[in-house]
This record gives sequence, structure tokens and C-alpha cells, in this order.
Amino acid sequence: MTAPGKTARRRSLSPLRSSRPVISFLTLFAKDIERTADVYRLLGLRFETERHGAGPSHLAGVTNGLVVEIYPGTETVSPGTMIGFDVANLSIVRAKFMEAGVRLHRDIEQIGGERRLIAVDPEGRKLFVRETT
Repeated sequence: MTAPGKTARRRSLSPLRSSRPVISFLTLFAKDIERTADVYRLLGLRFETERHGAGPSHLAGVTNGLVVEIYPGTETVSPGTMIGFDVANLSIVRAKFMEAGVRLHRDIEQIGGERRLIAVDPEGRKLFVRETT
């Protein structure tokens, strides 16, 4: 990083090294795609049914430029993976989770000026949900 007021020397960099990567899609696998999608719908995601050629029917939606797909499958959880979501009102999301029977791994906590909770989707994936203002 260049100090403020100083000019960085230009170097020839490959496109991968000169730009920041952006996650463009997330594919989840679920034994019951609708049941799993219902949890993500509580966070505001919207899904449509899709099929690409002879591939399986699945659900797909776009949120803030990120494509989220839910495919049928039996290998559903990658240990050590947590998916993060920013929401405007954590209390409302928590109430929706409770009404729908979504399990909480950790209830609402205030840590370092941030309100957050960790929920678990039907396949066992942890969802880190934090409130943004």
C-alpha cells in the first residue's frame, strides 16, 4: 500500500493480480431444495426453478449481483463453511426464523458494536447473520 500523498510506481500485473476477485455465484446442495430455500427466503432471497439442458431442475436467484443456486444432492455440507448475510433488522429475521422453526446455533449477541446471530439451515450449514445500519 502506498502512503497518502505518494505516487505508487506502476507495475505490469496480470489481470488476476491487478483486480480484486468477486464471488459471483454460490451453489448449495440439498436433500430437499424447497425446504432449504425456505430458510434463505426468510432472509429475502427469491428463487425461480431452472434447468440447464439435461441437468437437474434446481432453484436459482440473484441478490446484490450474487447468483445463489440450490441443487438436489446428498453431499450437502462442507465442514468449516459459514455463509454470511447482512440484514437491516436482525430482530425481525430472528422472529421469522423462530416462527419457521429454524435452529439457532447462537442467539443474538452484541460483539464489538455489531449485533449478530448464527442460524443453521436444514442441511446443517451455519448462517452468520449480522445487522447493518
